[in-house]
Amino acid sequence: MRRIPGTPFLYTLLALNVSELRSQGVSTYVPVTTECIALNRTALAQVANGQIAAAEAALATSLASGADRTQRACGGLVLNNMAAVAAVHGWPAEAERLAERSARTLEESFPPNDPVLLRPLQILAAARVEQGKPAKARDAYKRMQAIQIRRPEDAALVRGIAGPLLQMEGRLAEAEAEYVAVLQSWSDAGRGETADAGATLNSLGSLYIEENRLDEARGALDRALVVFSHAIDAVPMDRIKLFHLRGVLHARQGKWREAEQDFFDALALADREPKFDSSPLRSLLSAYVIVLRKNHRGKDARSVEARLAALGRDPTVDVVDVTNLVPKPKRPAK
Repeated sequence: MRRIPGTPFLYTLLALNVSELRSQGVSTYVPVTTECIALNRTALAQVANGQIAAAEAALATSLASGADRTQRACGGLVLNNMAAVAAVHGWPAEAERLAERSARTLEESFPPNDPVLLRPLQILAAARVEQGKPAKARDAYKRMQAIQIRRPEDAALVRGIAGPLLQMEGRLAEAEAEYVAVLQSWSDAGRGETADAGATLNSLGSLYIEENRLDEARGALDRALVVFSHAIDAVPMDRIKLFHLRGVLHARQGKWREAEQDFFDALALADREPKFDSSPLRSLLSAYVIVLRKNHRGKDARSVEARLAALGRDPTVDVVDVTNLVPKPKRPAK
């Protein structure tokens, strides 16, 4: 297994309230009570502000008061939504932990093949992919495969995990086929212009960059930018990853000024995010330093290097490989 240096994977955005989950009919038993909706709203607000411990404490208090099947199911759904918020804010470790708790809690009230488990398992797998844990991600993916697929968006969630896993394994042609199928599923579900589809386009762009299919990468990322510019469900993390990828693409093309602007834009968005995860920040800063030096911006590069040094070294994170940003010969035409 290998991880692609400097190329971030994306999370698929998820429904963030239990009433939407019920309207989609994802389970035969989804409790939507006034208390559950209020708990969900409070928990999501706390997680969005980085107060995950407070949200978990409030949830634990609610579940401790003689939790029956309805309360346990509510708790599992709220945990799923908390994990989704953590994921879209770029906190993969928290997203993994919360999604794992969500799946475990829901399994107390639902059979293992119930579609209500699909979303927490998808977050769990995606968070593990993001952290470079392919074996554990595949375990969650296998559990997803055991769930009956009823709707195009369900198929998109499952295949949306298959693509990054195959890409990590170097099975690029198969990964590309999965990404294309995911885009079709989102379109079939009437969600071809949502952030879900934009995230898939980002993933497809990252694959094309890895294969040095730069014109196709530019096309995919341009489409993603259009989607994110109009999608009401897009979040800053979508654009951060888009600009990061586009910076890599421009560097590969030797367009160092454009690459610098992309990394600058990505970093500006990241700096506005509360508790931005240090792993993608290291990758972003490392790439930015390389591009600044290519543009003979030594003073600015040293400033970014100092910020990078202040983060400390994380031995579990791949360092950005300079060859990932160096222009490469184009592949011969097929």
